[in-house]
Amino acid sequence: MRAKKKIRFNISFWLVVGAITLMAIVSAVMTFTFVQQKRDQAVELLVEKGATLIRSFETGMNITQGVEAEIFRLQKLLVETTQQPDIDYIIITDQDGNIIADGDPAQVGDKYGLDLNIKSLSLSRKIRWRQVTNSGGADTFEVYRGFFPFGKDVEEKTSLKGEINSKENNKWVIYIGLNMATIEKATKEDNRAHTIIVLILLLIGSSAIISLYLAQAYRLTRTSLSRVKIFSEALVKNMPIGLIALDNQDNIIECNEKAQVMLGIASINASGKKNINLLPDQLKKMLAELSSTGGFLERDVKQTFADGKEQIWETVAAELIDEGTSTGKILLIRDVTDIRQMENEITKSRHLSSIGSLAAGVAHEIRNPLSSIKGFAVYFKEKLSGNKEDEQTADVMVAETERLNRVISQLIEFAKPLELKKESAHFLDVVRHAIKLIDADAKKNKISIDVDIAADIPVLEIDSDKIKQVLLNIFLNALEAMKDGGNLRIKTERGADNVTVTISDTGIGIEKTDLPRIYDPYFTSKPAGTGLGLAIVQKFMEAHGGRIKVESVAGKGTKVILCFPLNHIKN
Repeated sequence: MRAKKKIRFNISFWLVVGAITLMAIVSAVMTFTFVQQKRDQAVELLVEKGATLIRSFETGMNITQGVEAEIFRLQKLLVETTQQPDIDYIIITDQDGNIIADGDPAQVGDKYGLDLNIKSLSLSRKIRWRQVTNSGGADTFEVYRGFFPFGKDVEEKTSLKGEINSKENNKWVIYIGLNMATIEKATKEDNRAHTIIVLILLLIGSSAIISLYLAQAYRLTRTSLSRVKIFSEALVKNMPIGLIALDNQDNIIECNEKAQVMLGIASINASGKKNINLLPDQLKKMLAELSSTGGFLERDVKQTFADGKEQIWETVAAELIDEGTSTGKILLIRDVTDIRQMENEITKSRHLSSIGSLAAGVAHEIRNPLSSIKGFAVYFKEKLSGNKEDEQTADVMVAETERLNRVISQLIEFAKPLELKKESAHFLDVVRHAIKLIDADAKKNKISIDVDIAADIPVLEIDSDKIKQVLLNIFLNALEAMKDGGNLRIKTERGADNVTVTISDTGIGIEKTDLPRIYDPYFTSKPAGTGLGLAIVQKFMEAHGGRIKVESVAGKGTKVILCFPLNHIKN
């Protein structure tokens, strides 16, 4: 059996508007064309009528009886012809606009047609026309051209006789004014009838399109409702939050898969209701409290399972209201155990950050008396000069004061928010400056320094002071690891996506068990260390988008690799 294919037409609202607009435009064009055609037909009819009258007047005159006699006879003919209801006037003028004959004898001798080029018209047989507006009635359709009553114009008479007879020099123009009342009335009636027909057709067509659109909208609405229902069922079934719906008798009528897994209960659907006793006591207690809380309740519930495992559920209970009447209740449950643990960790981190800020404030307060202590120590050393034991004691006081000051400086640097002041800098200059600061100590401890900087290292966008401090901290760690001399090697090179700085020493190295903790604040394996050096280095490197890697073997030395990504490089 062949399945029947349903032909569907999807008609949008804008398509309907466009179709109706197009129909309106086509109707307007048709109406305009019809009106224009009617007007052209009326003009053609009036022009032909005027031309016929002009030819009849020209044919009816005979030069043999004399021009004056013929003009008199023409005057009578014009008067009689003008009596017809569809003729407003008939005027004949010479080339100067003087009226020589008129359907109204009182107008003879006046001027007419001065707004036209009468001399040119008097020599042409071409029919011309114009519409003259009358404020008191219907408009007048005026047909005019040169008037040649004796069958030959002046040029023809000259060619035949060789001279111009003054009596035959008739450069005249004739004007016939035709009344347009009848034509205008008929045109208006035709236009009105045509417009009514077009409007009826437009109304019928628009109604058909709108009916089709409404039928399509109804079908689409039903389809959409079906899709919404299917989507809602799929959403409830597969949503990552547990959903439980109950009726007014506290029977569970819907429980999605997530809720079934969390509660450990069997499948529930609308055809198989389950009792509320399947729910944990805390959830039942929330449902019971709904009426006294305005129909909405939200809280975290701690759920303990048979195996001793605990979970924290974020639970929302709400009452379903339809037109002021309760139709049931709904529960939403979500496992937020990991989230709550993370929130607790964040709270602890904030607490530690506050303590760090407090420590920075205390450190600032310690520095002032510390400066006084150092000053007094230097004073007593000079005061007690000559007593070797007292001088040594004073030196110890000064040294310990300076060490304490360094600890405070590092503590402040570590605790305060980091603000980078980036600028374009040649990395070679930054490295050389840092090396210069340790050069004297290196020579004193018999430590050789090897520098290998690649030539293609570009200009970097860095905070030079912070990078100098990074290098200096690593250099000082290396020098302290080589008390009995050794070799410090500094190498820079450009990789595919970064610039690396490798700092190697031949010192005592770091124990394998201490490597994971080298970045922890205040962790140190040195008797006089502060434990903040590498923590500050890591902080500065991360602020520059870079990273630090430490490789070390106890008794053989340490290698520190600093990596700067290329996106921090100024080309």
